[in-house]
Amino acid sequence: MGLTLTLTDKDIPASPSFIEFLHSTITGTPYHAGEWFFQEGESLAQNPDRYKDIMKKATVVTAHPLGKKALTHAYRLFKEILIGMPNILKQTEKFHFFFIVGIPRTGGTYLTKQLYRAAGIDYKSVQNALAHDGFPHIEPLSFKKERGNMHTAGLLQLAEYMVMVEIFYSRNPKFIYKNRILVPKKFTKGMYNFPLIDVVFPNNATYLITLRHPLAMIHSVLEKSGGMPKGGKFKVRSAIERWGQNELIGSGTSEADIAKMDYMDVMLEYWKRFHLQMGMSGMVNKPSARLVPYGKEYMVKEAENLFREMGVTLKPEAFKSADKPDFSASVNKKAQKAMEDVANLWESLGATFPIKELAKQY
Repeated sequence: MGLTLTLTDKDIPASPSFIEFLHSTITGTPYHAGEWFFQEGESLAQNPDRYKDIMKKATVVTAHPLGKKALTHAYRLFKEILIGMPNILKQTEKFHFFFIVGIPRTGGTYLTKQLYRAAGIDYKSVQNALAHDGFPHIEPLSFKKERGNMHTAGLLQLAEYMVMVEIFYSRNPKFIYKNRILVPKKFTKGMYNFPLIDVVFPNNATYLITLRHPLAMIHSVLEKSGGMPKGGKFKVRSAIERWGQNELIGSGTSEADIAKMDYMDVMLEYWKRFHLQMGMSGMVNKPSARLVPYGKEYMVKEAENLFREMGVTLKPEAFKSADKPDFSASVNKKAQKAMEDVANLWESLGATFPIKELAKQY
């Protein structure tokens, strides 16, 4: 029996970030870096019109030989990932990836910037999708309201990311680490499908896992999102809060019920579930994984270690330490319980969650 299954780019379209990247490459215009590197600022990024002319850019991309080649290559890699063809591994074997993984507001941006400095690349010139969170948007299978599957779209974005890496490092300085080209990437969402990431990047990835006390992390999110919502109830105002909401929705809580919950309860649950999943994923047990607690002492030391390991004569940039937040005794008790739950699970899996170090920096 012969069966032909046909999928077109209308069924699974290329992502706007990929089109934008290819357009900048083809036209020689600066990549859209946005403010991914400016995490010291405590305000929401505003770019509602970023993709308003994406169809015009797509026309330029699809008419150019480089654009056609890159799009075709991305879809071929997507097919190989989708059906399990091992040729996918050949695409990555000349690179060594440093994936910085942690729940948002845990210092990962700082380490990402230091790694770009080690590679001799101006991090302010790197497209945010290539350098930072949100792309590729890897998630478990879930349907959009009208049409689309977030899991399948995430696989295509992973393929697009690999093509972006190939193109970017063919045109920018190449820093050789362990006989491969160094590629930094802040990759929070890689945790959600780590078995996939581990298969695609089997022996050429280092994982810097950033950790922070839950209340310090939530305090930072509040500062970035405009303070505690009115009445203390949960409300989505930022991407991080939306990710927190999605975490609870994926665990069986409805959006309507989440809106009735206290803000702190939602965000503490997000923090706990993220780290429970991280433990279960196996990432923390990888020999190539390093735990990096939040704070000037640990972050600067890790940057110094990386520079020494790579043989570069750089000094780490200054690390901005945050003030200790002030929460009620009951909230502190809930946070302590969340950390203990995570520590107990990690211990059962042969890993150590650094409660003392996080408390020290809190």
